[in-house]
Amino acid sequence: MSKNKTEAISLLRILDDRISNNNPSLDNANSSNSNQTSSSLERQNGISNFGAVMHVIKGNIGPGILAMPAAFSHAGILFGTVMLAVLGVICVHCMHLLVKCSHYLCRKTKASHLDYSGVTEVAINFLQAATPRKAKAGRVMVNIYLVLAQLGICCVYVLFIARNIKLVVEKCIGNEPDSINYRINYPMSLQHYELVLVTLLVAIVFIRDVKYLAPFSMLANIAALVALGIILYYILIHQKFQSVSRLPLIKDWSELPLYFSTALYAFEGIGVILPIENKMKEPQAFPSLFGVLNLGMTIVCVLFITVGFYGYIEFGDEAMASVTLNLKSWYGVAVQILFSLCIYVSYAVQFYVPLTIIGPAIAESKLAQFIGPTLFDYITRLLLVLLTVGVAAAVDEYLDLLIALIGSVTSTVLAIILPALLEIATFWPDRKERKYFWIMFTKDIVIMLFGVLCFLSGTAVAVMQLVQRFRGE
Repeated sequence: MSKNKTEAISLLRILDDRISNNNPSLDNANSSNSNQTSSSLERQNGISNFGAVMHVIKGNIGPGILAMPAAFSHAGILFGTVMLAVLGVICVHCMHLLVKCSHYLCRKTKASHLDYSGVTEVAINFLQAATPRKAKAGRVMVNIYLVLAQLGICCVYVLFIARNIKLVVEKCIGNEPDSINYRINYPMSLQHYELVLVTLLVAIVFIRDVKYLAPFSMLANIAALVALGIILYYILIHQKFQSVSRLPLIKDWSELPLYFSTALYAFEGIGVILPIENKMKEPQAFPSLFGVLNLGMTIVCVLFITVGFYGYIEFGDEAMASVTLNLKSWYGVAVQILFSLCIYVSYAVQFYVPLTIIGPAIAESKLAQFIGPTLFDYITRLLLVLLTVGVAAAVDEYLDLLIALIGSVTSTVLAIILPALLEIATFWPDRKERKYFWIMFTKDIVIMLFGVLCFLSGTAVAVMQLVQRFRGE
């Protein structure tokens, strides 16, 4: 138990370091000696290779894995399986690019470590046409995308919890949602659940010291593990598979953007990759061929493909935005409760990231000074909770389209486009000395074009389908 609690605390510290906005990377470069001394001390008390693998897995396992059967319903059984493996390779490669750029720029600046926005700032700063203002703008842009991504994930979490708890209540009261008896005795809509959820979310995000979330995070990890085990048991053992031949090998091309957007949403952990490596006792084991990153992400990809493939075989085109919504038996009730508890705690952890970016930026405002920093901090937390719940309520029950929209708008940029762009920017000043630079350049351009295509097509299709559903078309 104590070991699990230690791992939970270390994960929360990783999230704390995820956006070190108050310690600019260029300042770190100027104080490299003191940073290297403190870094060596941190290494001695760092996380083990096994712990790092667990953090990589935990950073990528969320509602995205539960949406895999729905993603397959937009792609077909063959295309969905093959392309998910290809997407896994691309995303892991982009994670390696981020680590590679971080290592190179740390050596160049003698900084102890860099985070995602720090890598961006330093890479831009070394370009010939760069200015400190442009470098700072790069850092700000990455932080904005991190805020959008994390708040978007929080919106998904709100809708996920509300829909699952609504199903649990409906199951427990024994009424069918379409029956007259149900409407008379239980008229609560999805928005009512989200309104009730505001109080619970405010209670947990008002915990200002992240270390106090460690016990809850540990319990959430256990709940997620048990719930995922029940899902795999249900679709692999308990249920009899239907014929695979009834499923299309590939769907119409017009549905593919939703597949890519949903699948890319699942790879939500690129923001924790550098902080995990920075906290390791043996950071050299992180990017190696059989190292932490490849091992952890291989497990993640296998889980994604397993849940998507067998979930799609079981539920076909009836697969819902979360596979938990397809489980109508008491197995489903157990899974819905466990995952709702897990996501509830995860909301607070994900919420901490944008709060740490936004907080320092507005804490020096006149309003903050007038009402006091503590009260202003609580007001900021409350407003951000209301924002995420408001977006979730506006989207109504369309969890699948919200996931696709967040995946296309933020995940494509953070997980695919930016890492490839950063590799070009990082090595551009030394391009004449690098033998294979133009091969690398061509490869990165292809990756970025793929990311841009996913961004544009996924966003357009998700928005159009949201509009159509609200119009009742």
